[in-house]
Amino acid sequence: MTQADANAASARPNPSAPGIGRRAALLSGAGAAVAMAAGAAVPARAQARPPLTVAIGTDLITQDPCRIAGGNDYFFFANVFEGLYGPDENGKPAPLLAESHTASPDGLSYEFTLRPNARFHSGEPVTAEDVRFSWQRAVAPETRNPRASVLVANIADVEVLDQRRCRVKLKQRDASFLDNCGEYWYIISKKHAEAGGENPFDRQPIGTGPFAFVERRVRSYIKLRGFEQHWGRVPAFGEVTLKIIPDDQSRVAQVQTGESDIVTNVPPVLAAPLQRLPNVQVVRAPSFQNIYIAINALNGHPGLRRADVRRALNMAVDKAALLRATMLGFAQQLEQPCHPDIFGCDAQVTPYGYNPDRARQILTEAGFDFGRPLKLLGQGTGRVPQARETLQGVAAFLNRIGIRTEINMLDYGAWISVYGARQKDPSVDMVFANFTDYNADPSGRLLRQVRTGATYSWYSNPEIDAMLDRMNDFASIEERRAFVRRLFARLHEEAPLIPLWTVDSIYGVGRGLSWKPTPHVSWPVLWNVRRAS
Repeated sequence: MTQADANAASARPNPSAPGIGRRAALLSGAGAAVAMAAGAAVPARAQARPPLTVAIGTDLITQDPCRIAGGNDYFFFANVFEGLYGPDENGKPAPLLAESHTASPDGLSYEFTLRPNARFHSGEPVTAEDVRFSWQRAVAPETRNPRASVLVANIADVEVLDQRRCRVKLKQRDASFLDNCGEYWYIISKKHAEAGGENPFDRQPIGTGPFAFVERRVRSYIKLRGFEQHWGRVPAFGEVTLKIIPDDQSRVAQVQTGESDIVTNVPPVLAAPLQRLPNVQVVRAPSFQNIYIAINALNGHPGLRRADVRRALNMAVDKAALLRATMLGFAQQLEQPCHPDIFGCDAQVTPYGYNPDRARQILTEAGFDFGRPLKLLGQGTGRVPQARETLQGVAAFLNRIGIRTEINMLDYGAWISVYGARQKDPSVDMVFANFTDYNADPSGRLLRQVRTGATYSWYSNPEIDAMLDRMNDFASIEERRAFVRRLFARLHEEAPLIPLWTVDSIYGVGRGLSWKPTPHVSWPVLWNVRRAS
């Protein structure tokens, strides 16, 4: 494991941090919350534009773009920060802060030209020095960046050519580099970060996105304002309030009553009745959000270290029946540990299938200890629809073949502190998890999900590690695709996960709004929300 990976793995969110849930929020009382204001004056034009209210399910874990632990936090970062490249309105990689780039023939260097009108929320122009500093801070050991190993740790240097041009030099070729230049490497202001002390983003997160931070009240709301000086994505709304409501029914009720204009993570069981209301539209978008059960093949139940046992657990779960019962058509079943639209996710593999008798036989032949219950860790409401019901369904199928189970449900902040802990908890045997591919390239997820010692990996295999090291070092797209197919086929054989499905993003939207959520982006990007004509 590299030092960058070790530093990343130790970056664990505090279970007592924001986002521990509705009950904690109610007990804490409004007076216990902390408000943080950016202190910047709101332009008169922004005040004149209408406000927008969005109800979300979980609070932020961090305000620091170099310390993002969970995908949940991107509902904030994707609106307030930007990378050199990132998803366009169709979810495809496109220039953001960079207006163009050129790549060297050997794939080891990229020269970027920044947009002349790209500015931070402070009004300062984005410069090549800021790009260099953003890399330096992202890889610094003291930053403890949980995502460093995906992209920035492979950067050897960022050369400043002039104010608007820089050259990024890589240690080795990375075919996924441009795809991952957004969510894995946000550009920050050198001036702001150096003036703000050890934690400059705790008080005032300054980015370049279409919305600027205004104020936050922990476990209650986050306020943003539309950034009128944005290079090209000026929002129609002058102010956005993100209201944090973990309880699904309470959150969905917000759009029914008109208290919120948009609600996120609508459970499928509530989507149909919501659609029948005259003042609400249910909007869905495909996503790369993968729902699965992670198996502790490191230090949990001893039997879980065997690949045949893990394959048997996959055979024990009737995924199709569980999908029909819980997701009601708002998800697509997965057989491999990847969405079918992901690069290389078309390997010819034999599905595990649902065969409980064969699963029981394999476990018996393997000497599996049926007397020891499997301890399952679940995720509370707010982040993923039907999380509790899904895990309960998996447990029920395991019970049918004689495996006893114990379920422990945690709110999102506490759950991710266990799931992403550097030392995996030996008392946890299986974890309900969601893991998002941020684009159609699988490298960002796999490097953090199945590599030995990675932040969210409960599995270790030197052969898989070697394949991950080789995965991006290709000049030929087709050669790389064939290699990634083999990698997914080996993961199918090794079965470190029980893949379940990929879930659509489901939103409740007031009829007075016009909005097309970005496909294959699993959080709301709000700059293109408009009032319906």
